[in-house]
Amino acid sequence: MTCGMPKVALLIETHAGYARGILRGIARYAHAHGPWLIYLPAEELPPLELALPDGEHWEWNGIIGRVLNERVARQVLSARVPVIGMDLSEEQLAPDHPLSSISELRPDSHAAGRLAAEHFMERGLRQFAFCGYSGQVWSRRREEGFCTRLAEAGFSYNVYESLGHPSEPVWEWERPRIIHWLRSLSRPLGLMACNDHRGRQMLEACLMAGLHVPEDIAVVGVDDDRLLCELSNPPLSSVGFNAEKGGFLAAGLLARLMAGRVSRPQRILVDPIGVTTRRSSDVIAVEDRHVAQALRFIRDNGRRPIRVGDVVSHSAIGRRALEIRFQKALNRSIRDQIQRTHLERVNQLLAETELPLEKVAELSGFNSLSYLSNVFRRETGMTLAQYRRHTRPV
Repeated sequence: MTCGMPKVALLIETHAGYARGILRGIARYAHAHGPWLIYLPAEELPPLELALPDGEHWEWNGIIGRVLNERVARQVLSARVPVIGMDLSEEQLAPDHPLSSISELRPDSHAAGRLAAEHFMERGLRQFAFCGYSGQVWSRRREEGFCTRLAEAGFSYNVYESLGHPSEPVWEWERPRIIHWLRSLSRPLGLMACNDHRGRQMLEACLMAGLHVPEDIAVVGVDDDRLLCELSNPPLSSVGFNAEKGGFLAAGLLARLMAGRVSRPQRILVDPIGVTTRRSSDVIAVEDRHVAQALRFIRDNGRRPIRVGDVVSHSAIGRRALEIRFQKALNRSIRDQIQRTHLERVNQLLAETELPLEKVAELSGFNSLSYLSNVFRRETGMTLAQYRRHTRPV
């Protein structure tokens, strides 16, 4: 070590929002518990070229990062220091592969897929599709989570079979095939893309296919890279991860590995924290106009303590008729929908603000904190404080 500081190599790209979140978490840990001497590759390097620098004078104490080719695999294994790999491939996870014995940091992609499915079902969609990348374990896990949740609810789905690797320049010749696929699907449709980059491609393909987003096809990506999502046309909804917390936990694990306090490899899952709704999925896809009108009223008044009677008073039909239509269209009651909408607001405020819990209740349509606390624990299995800690950096 130089001046007693551990030398830590971070083979992590800096251009992607999720990766930057991981890096922020590592930096927070290093500042709080270090210092560490950190190596970060040149910013202009593409992910496939991330590697340790040549030269024997680099004596690493630990490594966190992506192992995207055999050269890097040889480097990290020959370094004989604690390593935490990010998003290891199917091949690398195989029991007979040398990298299967290292620790791993990865997003909970299965949970992200389930969240996307629930997001679409909440909006009344009944047709679904997934578009990912072949040969990518994280894409497959997101597909599995998405499709499993839909199957549990009794829905079928369509999956696009990708032809290429995400890092290959295949989009120009793959685009016509995707346009043809999108046109063949029943609509209105909820389409999950495996990440935000793929989501932007889906928006482009919809535009070229003459399909309207979100009216014909609602699109949700993954990673919630704010810059990418807001530069999309229309802005892209996306499942976000608590990446900063994941980076902090990974740095803590590396510190324990370097100190010899942990010997067996461990897995750190980065939890999703919800769907950031933007224009690409801001739709109510219900054929029944009375139900659609009621859903809009509930959504527009999600911050107020509205009740079933308020919804009925804004409807052209009576309470019993509207309840029957709600059950037929959404398989839930008006009261359930109001509560879901209020809880979505609660989740957002807990994750994004430091507001006192009493204020969270007030701004989410609950008349009292005690009532909110009881409902929230019943529906999520967590207290409000536990959920806030769960969705925040450590």
